Amino acid sequence: MKNEKSYSESVKSLSMSEMKNDAVVQEMLIDMIILESVLNTKKNILAKQIDEALDTRDKPLFLKLSSEMNILLKQFGN
Repeated sequence: MKNEKSYSESVKSLSMSEMKNDAVVQEMLIDMIILESVLNTKKNILAKQIDEALDTRDKPLFLKLSSEMNILLKQFGN
């Protein structure tokens, strides 16, 4: 005779599997939110530094910071 699970055991097993999947999805969403927050912070800091370089007419610093911003935008999109 096959070793078959009862209906309640099957439902419990499925529920546990769904809970694990939900936890994985939730963890991924949390990671995405954290990464987006870090990215936005970096972009804001760079934007302020670029503005300061423009205000002080520091062309080498402006070019360096603009390059960093372009790299950041290419890696993560706008």
